[in-house]
Amino acid sequence: MYEATRQLTLDLVAMPSVNGTPGESAIVEYLYHRLMRHSAYRAGRMKLFLVPAVDDPLFRPVLIAHMPGRARNRTADSRARRGVLLFGHTDTVGTSDFGALESLAFRPLELTEEVKSGVFGAVAAQRAKSGKWLFGRGVLDMKSGVAAALIAFEALAEKGTETDVFFSATPDEEVGSLGVKTLAAWLRDYLPAEGIALQAAINTDYTSWQPGDGGARHIYLGSIGKLLPAVYVRGVPSHAAEPHNGLDPNLVVAAITNRVVYNRALCDEDDSELSPYPVCLHQRDDKPGYDVQTAVSASAYYNLFHMQKSPSQQLDAFTEAVRLAVADVQAAHPDVVAADIPVLTFQDLWEEVGEETQNEVRSFADSLTLSQDLRERCRLITEHLLQKSVRSGPAVVVYFANGLVPKVNSGILVRDILTTALAAFTGETGEAFALHRYFPYISDLSFLTPSPDWDDRAFRRNFPSLYTASPAPLRELPVLMVGTYGTGAHQPDECVDAEYTFGRLPVLLAWLSQRLAAD
Repeated sequence: MYEATRQLTLDLVAMPSVNGTPGESAIVEYLYHRLMRHSAYRAGRMKLFLVPAVDDPLFRPVLIAHMPGRARNRTADSRARRGVLLFGHTDTVGTSDFGALESLAFRPLELTEEVKSGVFGAVAAQRAKSGKWLFGRGVLDMKSGVAAALIAFEALAEKGTETDVFFSATPDEEVGSLGVKTLAAWLRDYLPAEGIALQAAINTDYTSWQPGDGGARHIYLGSIGKLLPAVYVRGVPSHAAEPHNGLDPNLVVAAITNRVVYNRALCDEDDSELSPYPVCLHQRDDKPGYDVQTAVSASAYYNLFHMQKSPSQQLDAFTEAVRLAVADVQAAHPDVVAADIPVLTFQDLWEEVGEETQNEVRSFADSLTLSQDLRERCRLITEHLLQKSVRSGPAVVVYFANGLVPKVNSGILVRDILTTALAAFTGETGEAFALHRYFPYISDLSFLTPSPDWDDRAFRRNFPSLYTASPAPLRELPVLMVGTYGTGAHQPDECVDAEYTFGRLPVLLAWLSQRLAAD
């Protein structure tokens, strides 16, 4: 399968599909037409669907292919056929970070030749010269993964299988996961109607080396959860020559960022796995241009991962860090900063106002169009609520600026079966694997199976744009990350290990598709 996966990867990378551009639709339609030429489809044995992404102003399609298994394929209760889903996203991040080499970002062969000269450093040059690595935007994250999944699916469709096998290519993973949310909703309706019970969903997104892994390939039994806690700080504007008459909100936000970013106490642990440190993903004030008055307000939001902890626990810890940051500001500047700067959650503020104000804020939220950035909508709703409250003077409001990406884990359901299947595969290929509980980056796996995070009331009560929240999946489904292998995702030196990703991965995916369902 090596050459087929390599060529399809080159074809897909050559089609720019940066998130939010028309290329996202074009690449999915390309895969749709490819499958239409497959012998199983021409013989009427394969079903193909193009489904518009839900609530998507760009009308991007989701491709779903279904290869029915043989009639005797049944689950233990004999009522439903067994099925496995292989899927991946086709969108990428932008290419401006390539600088002078941007014209080669979607040309892996030419870019890899250029990398040999040392433009991305000595390590990247060594990889390029080895002939075992391929460079380019999306070559790792995750067009080679889509290629491997599709080649495995096509091979299974060619010979026929006991198991029903699905393949899906989805848009929008890099921003809002609208594609996989659409896929999840489609599966909720389609599977019961067809009498199919999915035994596993396998995402083929990228994986990378881990310290001390000894060259093992990494497989994940779930995916980490992500929150985007935010702060809206209302200050007291003043003339730049009279700072003692006001409160610069930028000072408060800076202190909060100082308390939150790289704060080990805000990380989460599960056995030996540690979540990444929190970082700031956005920070700004409300001034549209230059003048000599300090800003009225400033805001920021932060990336916060979790595994064992609940959104409520993370919110409490984050809010405490904000309170400590405000105390830092007050202690450092007692002659200027007011002693009373309340720190409230969105829920605190919401419960303070009356029903009439709540209804007015709901009307304001409804007036904000879906074409506007979700995080900005949440900021505007929070700002509006504070303005309509009876509170005056400086204040800090903590809220969530984005929808929930829940943690999911399938360890109890599939660890033993997966271990046995991998041992057999290792015996044939010599490939070594390491199993982990949580994929350490956010992924589309989060939206295909239930999570306790969906029941967290604190999240729902502190997410201003609640009507955009995703519904929880209805049934439990083992989810796995069995992906590409490489390094540099989202960086100019993004590259994929060709030997494993093109040669081993599609074989492994076809192998697991049959073994997991059979067991």
